[in-house]
Amino acid sequence: MKIAFFASRFSPHVGGVEELVRQLAHQERLRNEMPLIITNRWPKSLPEFEEFEGMPLRRYNFRVPERTWKQMGGAILFGRATLGEMCRAIKAHGADLLHVQCVSSNAYYALWAKKVLKLPLVISLQGELTMDAGQVYQNSEFARTLMRRALTEADAITGCSARTIQDAEAFYGQPFGDRARVIMNGVTLADFTQGKTYSHPRPYILGIGRLVAQKGFDVLIRAFAKSGITSHDLMLVGEGEEEAELKRLVEELGLTGRVFMPGRADRPGAVAYFNGCSFFVLPSRMEPMGIVLFEAMAAGKAIIASDVGGVPENVRHEETGLLVPGDDVEALSRALTRLDTDVTLRERLAAAGNRYVQDYDWAKIAEQYAEVYKKVLPEGTRVR
Repeated sequence: MKIAFFASRFSPHVGGVEELVRQLAHQERLRNEMPLIITNRWPKSLPEFEEFEGMPLRRYNFRVPERTWKQMGGAILFGRATLGEMCRAIKAHGADLLHVQCVSSNAYYALWAKKVLKLPLVISLQGELTMDAGQVYQNSEFARTLMRRALTEADAITGCSARTIQDAEAFYGQPFGDRARVIMNGVTLADFTQGKTYSHPRPYILGIGRLVAQKGFDVLIRAFAKSGITSHDLMLVGEGEEEAELKRLVEELGLTGRVFMPGRADRPGAVAYFNGCSFFVLPSRMEPMGIVLFEAMAAGKAIIASDVGGVPENVRHEETGLLVPGDDVEALSRALTRLDTDVTLRERLAAAGNRYVQDYDWAKIAEQYAEVYKKVLPEGTRVR
């Protein structure tokens, strides 16, 4: 069995989907089946082909027929040639199945490849309908039509949480039945036991992720200021469109020298930040699952998280973390104070979270996907 992964984004970009595809691809490679990774070529200066960590990575200009005449013209003039080139590469690779991770322009071409090559298609949802920073599904009729088509034609559908599946079914207007399955995202547990620890002059509270409105880092900064905590600094790791506004807020609240924003971290760097913090906070206004929650658990850190989306499916209040209402500065401030002052509580939550996450190593997640693949592949296809 060989899988062609269609990633909405991939290296050199960094994020949840990028890490998910990377890890699943490596798990396939460990099964002695070389995967093919396909993604959008953006920016266009990126190479069309490269070996990524020993695996073939192909980038294509995924032009789609939406909105502007330029986009429509590009899709009409070049789309068919892109599809032909891509299908030849998939056929040459010997792929048995197409797997879309996060529906975007990648799904438009995967759907055409399914039709041309007559291969089964798995669609994995990662909260696109609620977490897209540009609210593309709220603003684009093309995106909504593409999502409906993908959900209709998929041989199997997975979601990173039960809430993600429920949101998609509400959008679609009917249940998916036995085509759908919840498969959480995972974590490489060994990364955190073997990884380095970030050194900071003072103890720090960690937030990590894209600096966009949905992630709620403005709420965390305000809650940190309101708490009056003096024993910890606040470390916000990531990059995004809200960066300048968040830095302005830090200055406005008199937190310069107490809140640090070091920018984007690569995988080893992110592990080091998790290993070095006292506890972790996910202040999102909406979150389909939150892979960073598992990363904090794997690092053995207590968690405060917003009670939104799929978060409470893994963070149980007072058991594996503390839950607070989303977008609630006062509630988050009180929770910060609790973990700042109650070391025993921090240790109890951290230990419970670390026990919980042992079931979510990427090897176990890959086994769940293999069960889905086996279900949709033609009889007789060998699945390890």
